[in-house]
Amino acid sequence: MIKALRILITLVCLVSLGQQALAMDGPPPADAPRDFSLPEKTLFQLDNGMGVTMVPFGGLPKISMVLRTRTGNLNEGQETWLADLAGALMQEGTTSLDATALRQKAAELGGAIGVGVGPEMNSVSISSLAEKGVQALELLTDVVRNPAFPDSELERIRADFIRNLSISRVRPQGQAAVAMNARLYGDHPFSLVFPTEEQLRSYTIDDVHRYYRDNFGARRSHLFVSGHFDAETMRQAIEQQFSDWQPGPDVFIDIPTPTREGSLQVIDRPGAPQSTISIAIPVIGVADPDYSQLMMANDILGGAGFLSRLFQNLREDKGYTYGPSASTGNNYRSAVWKFSADVATEATGPSLSEFFKEIRRLQTTAPAEDEMARIRGYRGGIFVLANASRGGIIGTLSFMDFHGLADSY
Repeated sequence: MIKALRILITLVCLVSLGQQALAMDGPPPADAPRDFSLPEKTLFQLDNGMGVTMVPFGGLPKISMVLRTRTGNLNEGQETWLADLAGALMQEGTTSLDATALRQKAAELGGAIGVGVGPEMNSVSISSLAEKGVQALELLTDVVRNPAFPDSELERIRADFIRNLSISRVRPQGQAAVAMNARLYGDHPFSLVFPTEEQLRSYTIDDVHRYYRDNFGARRSHLFVSGHFDAETMRQAIEQQFSDWQPGPDVFIDIPTPTREGSLQVIDRPGAPQSTISIAIPVIGVADPDYSQLMMANDILGGAGFLSRLFQNLREDKGYTYGPSASTGNNYRSAVWKFSADVATEATGPSLSEFFKEIRRLQTTAPAEDEMARIRGYRGGIFVLANASRGGIIGTLSFMDFHGLADSY
């Protein structure tokens, strides 16, 4: 009886609050964005060329570290997903620790090891209790510098990749990405979204070793440290772990030039209940002084969820789709503005019309001040939230380092 009464009281409170909210004239005004100031960071470079950024941050006795190396799918050439295969195998142990021992040791430090592979960047990360920071750094170093790449795990991981490939290739979003990237990037490596199954089956453990040998080294790498630590102790530990790492190759630069020639591609899927719409427009990159204005335009059109015009138009007003979106994809010195939505099949044509109508409206008519105020509030809030954690701070600093942005960013 008491339990039922508690549930009833909770429901009554929720209804009461809901009625109060409905009685309000529109949403409550947003507070002014809070100021954000980054604690003073320490930057230095080892003699072998590896960069280091250390930032004290947060109230919890934890520390996070990410070593980012400038290599990824860009460096594969025509060997699509070889970088991903190497990244997966990096988590399967070092020359001194097998996969089980590696994960157990990371857990004993209060964290876990992670490896990520992107178009132009590989990252190896670890978090731990602050008092275990030096040991966590040692484990991170072992993964980065001494991967075992065990042949015994290759077939299992390859099978996972083939299974994921078979799923991705039949999804409409994957099919759209294949067509879009081929059109945008021509013969550049970014045009290759998926390998063939034959390609995946052809990769050997020697190919993985070759990829690692040709692409990893100090000159391409930067270590980011955020959390609670003694700066001098951490610096000495970093120098001890990485000062004798081989410089390795210089950073490989291959900037794509997305085509600006317009086109329409239709992939017929008879009987499909939905259409996947993907639109891409080459735009300025993050190093351009006007990029902040592009970010605002993106939020107005589709990047700010419920606040965005595409969301209000295609979802709320027309009911064509659950959630249209807009985003900017930023490669080094190259960027593409993307719009996408999964819409009811019969609404494909009308949805395209509304997409382009909203784009043209933003080109020709300045947004009203109340709309700009909402978007500024959203952008300011997102900025603070994105930098409210150790990982968020590292993400921002890494982004700035990759794109060569000044601290004023």
